[in-house]
Amino acid sequence: MQDFDLLSSKFEARAPHAQNAIDLFSEWTGAFPQEYALRAGPLALYSDPRIAWAIAQCGSLDGKTVLELGPLEGSHAYMLEKAGAREIVAVEANKQAYLKCLVAKEILGLKRSKFLLGDFERYLEETDRHFDIILASGVLYHLNAPVPFLDQIGQRCQTLVLWTHYFDADVMDEDDPRRGPFADGVTEFEYKDRTYQLHRRSYAGAWNADGYCGGPKDDHFWMEREQILAICKDNGFSDIRTKFKDDAHVNGPSCLFYMNKGTASD
Repeated sequence: MQDFDLLSSKFEARAPHAQNAIDLFSEWTGAFPQEYALRAGPLALYSDPRIAWAIAQCGSLDGKTVLELGPLEGSHAYMLEKAGAREIVAVEANKQAYLKCLVAKEILGLKRSKFLLGDFERYLEETDRHFDIILASGVLYHLNAPVPFLDQIGQRCQTLVLWTHYFDADVMDEDDPRRGPFADGVTEFEYKDRTYQLHRRSYAGAWNADGYCGGPKDDHFWMEREQILAICKDNGFSDIRTKFKDDAHVNGPSCLFYMNKGTASD
């Protein structure tokens, strides 16, 4: 009987339904659109106002190619498809998040989104593709080498949509509890004749949670806002707009950046 119970756990006994696939995972970050009447996560990322604003800045996505870095559960790809993007290539290194993206793709009927499992830093290094838009939401501050990452992005797109946390000593003073994970202080990083101040941050064991969606290394570094802008300007991004600046965010100051090079793409 015990062996049969173990075998039964490998099969789905309910009638086929999208909820069955969602239930394969113990935790979701995002919800599904209300019309689907499905139970998943608490956040309505399928209607994320940050992405809606960025799409509005682009004007039209018709015929555009988009590279999404760290799609998490596919919600933003859904928004990009609805806005008319011709092709979305989404690269996800977290194996569980990648499988969630495939579930979401099936449920939402995404036709122009392709999800790839792998390291998006390696992808940027090795690809020779140029995209109309790169979307990097919630990834920069998880990286061990954020400066070369931004430099690679600058060589691979016409428009960058970047939502990120950054380090700001004026916003987070020494008594701010958000400074705790930055106990190791500042590292100077030399790159292409510029010195960057990188602030090492620890996950403090957060990877033990089922819903962990940080980076693959505990050594990750936050950049400063002005230095983010500096390397992007070095790569030709001249039209820079910001929205959703939040100095009070529980994890640290954050902002959404829309950056465009201001000339027609190849």
